[in-house]
Amino acid sequence: MERHEIVSVVEQQMLRAARGKGPGGGRAQRWPESSTVPGAVSLELLSALCTQGQIEHACRQARMLGAAAVTLPPYFLPLGRRLLSGSPTVLTAAVGHPWGALTPRARTALVKDCIEAGADELEVALDLAAVKSGALASERAALEELARLAQSGGRILSILIDFKTLSAAELEQVMTAVRRCGAAGIALRRCTDPGDVRVAMELIGEQAAVKASGPVKSFDEISSLLCAGAVRVGVARLEAMRRMEGWEQPAKAGAALLLSDSP
Repeated sequence: MERHEIVSVVEQQMLRAARGKGPGGGRAQRWPESSTVPGAVSLELLSALCTQGQIEHACRQARMLGAAAVTLPPYFLPLGRRLLSGSPTVLTAAVGHPWGALTPRARTALVKDCIEAGADELEVALDLAAVKSGALASERAALEELARLAQSGGRILSILIDFKTLSAAELEQVMTAVRRCGAAGIALRRCTDPGDVRVAMELIGEQAAVKASGPVKSFDEISSLLCAGAVRVGVARLEAMRRMEGWEQPAKAGAALLLSDSP
């Protein structure tokens, strides 16, 4: 399958999930029976101490186990693109993680670099400082520009939000801004409670899918997050996850985007 075909399939799945509908237009109750837990996880290697050897090993594991995605820092994208070429596992770029501490110009330039490096998906961190400083309007404008850039390059854009650092009012305002900017999804950092996933889905509406973040420690945790509406569960170690009871069972679902086990 060519990379543009993979992106198209993933985007259709995300939009279907965000609307809560299956291929036939009915309400989606679960993943297709052939979809197992590996196909619902995203392997995320975001530590500043990651080495080339670790990236190579992780990408091989992701391919072998059929992981949905591998999320890497921009520096390792060319390597990840080469290692995942010809695989249905998509390559996701982590841009500005975890708090979006980049100027709008630097963030836009980095997104362009990630597209050129072959990223299928762009997970861009919300500028938390802008939100806390009352500059959400300018941040929304910056996100709209990133959404246009991603769409023009045939990429999927999701916005990483540090769920635990926002007040209820800030969270509602941020979700409204993200919903209107044209992003395909949101990624909730440090979100392990299925209730938080449901809250995010209610706030984001049907325009975007939802990703929740780990760390997850059991199949039951993965399953509960998927049932709450998450589409992928991101993990830091696929080999450890493989030893979980229920790993080969069908993954249950409801709606949404990616999860992470990043610090």
